[in-house]
Amino acid sequence: MKNILKLFFLSGILALTSCDDFLDKTPLDEVSEDAFYSTPSDLQAAVNGWYNDLPGWSATSIGYNILPDMYSDVGTAEEPSNRLSGLSYTVPTSATASVWSFDEVRETNWLLDHVDQASGDQTLIDQYTGETYFFRAYFYFELLKRYGDVPIFPVYFDNLDDEYVYAARDPRNEVADFIISDLDTAISLMQSFTEVATSRVSKEAAQLLKARVALYEGTWEHYHSGTDFGVSGLDGSTFLQTAADAAEDLMDSGVFSLYSDYKTLFNQTGYAGNSEVMLWRDYNSIDLGINNVLQQTWPNRSGFTKFAIDSYLCIDGNPTAVSSLYQGNENFATLEMNRDPRLAATIMAPGDLIEIKDDGTEEYWEYPDFGSTNSGLTGYESEKYRNVVYDENYDDFTEDTSRIIMRYAEALLIFAEAKAELGTITQGDLDKSINLLRARVDMPDLNLAGIVTDPNWPNYGYTLTDILYEVRRERSVELMAEGFRADDLYRWRAHALFDGDQPRGAYYYDGIVSTTLDESDVTLDSDGFILPFASTGNYNFDESKAYLNPLPTDELQLNPNLTQNPGW
Repeated sequence: MKNILKLFFLSGILALTSCDDFLDKTPLDEVSEDAFYSTPSDLQAAVNGWYNDLPGWSATSIGYNILPDMYSDVGTAEEPSNRLSGLSYTVPTSATASVWSFDEVRETNWLLDHVDQASGDQTLIDQYTGETYFFRAYFYFELLKRYGDVPIFPVYFDNLDDEYVYAARDPRNEVADFIISDLDTAISLMQSFTEVATSRVSKEAAQLLKARVALYEGTWEHYHSGTDFGVSGLDGSTFLQTAADAAEDLMDSGVFSLYSDYKTLFNQTGYAGNSEVMLWRDYNSIDLGINNVLQQTWPNRSGFTKFAIDSYLCIDGNPTAVSSLYQGNENFATLEMNRDPRLAATIMAPGDLIEIKDDGTEEYWEYPDFGSTNSGLTGYESEKYRNVVYDENYDDFTEDTSRIIMRYAEALLIFAEAKAELGTITQGDLDKSINLLRARVDMPDLNLAGIVTDPNWPNYGYTLTDILYEVRRERSVELMAEGFRADDLYRWRAHALFDGDQPRGAYYYDGIVSTTLDESDVTLDSDGFILPFASTGNYNFDESKAYLNPLPTDELQLNPNLTQNPGW
């Protein structure tokens, strides 16, 4: 039987990158269907290709995988070339595989139109049908985040169906409702994590994605209310309640619990049997035949910012500005002392283990690497994801570190944030969410009645309740470098955090940095902290348009029912 995925990826008939391209392509319904989708195995083969669209490490042959979140206010990478920086403000002329593309949506619709052909084990048929709904929701969520209003395509259609070929954009709240409806269907069809094959999506993964989508849309509607990006008449509360309920359903299921050690959670090869990780991608160059997919060496052309480092509390649970335990931020040797242990699990400091060689020899970190190829680095190198057992075939690389896609901690954070946004959070809510995260790293509980005012609370451009400041801090440090930060800044409408400013790195005169980096090769701010992008200038985020991507100009010409996003 010919694998339908070969048709998906080798033929051109799937692409709906523009209306005239679509009209030129052979409809999928002209492909013989008799040989496809007759068994659960056929459905599984069709679904498998979409797993490659989930977050993973980049394919590379040069040894550097830039970490997640390194194009945001908490991390830097070589050049600040994304829309947070204001350096990528261009309107594309045409759609591509990554711009205004509904290819994957159309693929899922095709399969959903044909799952009824399959016969056999109904549990497996339901599982793969549920996975298809999960992925359609996942792909639509990516479109929602990029473009806001998008056309809803609930079924597969051919080039003669003008209703869909020339569809207008549906309001973003209706798109979010559609996504959540798909996830509800997926939840009803899929098996629990304990019953599905290793590293496949499960009922619980759909619950977490539902909570993630609802939190995103709920906070977006709240903080963008009254702007061109908001939804008239909606304050996000309905979605926020959905987020809290979905997260709590997952929490109450008892299927997952927090892994015991935060530091070692992120540098493992495979997560079968891990109590916290719900979905992941493995990279194994030998058993899986994957070469040069993950090659990681350090400092990997990325680094954390001073803002990220300053976010971590002291071990007494107090902000650095008011804690007597704080040792300052001007000395690498004491930077992690008396701080939330997640800081030491995230950045390198003198004495941290770098590598265990084949002969058992151990190498330790002494100072930051500011090599010429790493000119954008801050000095705050990553401990997170660092696998110290290097591949014997690649002296300076590790190839097999798995990539976590979903973990249970996110559900706890979503629950706490949604409840805090709704104004209904209780101490009991904190005790079964954030305080579990703090207990794992031996940090004091967050006490709702005793939150200490932090004079350095971030300036989001508006004032928050004390509990929301702390919930956001907890989310930032727990999920540091896991790929959530830019989305958080967009949904919080938080451009005030970075617009008109630029990221800072380590303190230059700490006795370590100044001995490894010539002062003539670096620009410092007035306090002596490195400005890695001083030649680029301050970030210039245009809040009138940059919260959403622009639609390609030819799409607007080809489909007169489409409209451009605000400001473009």
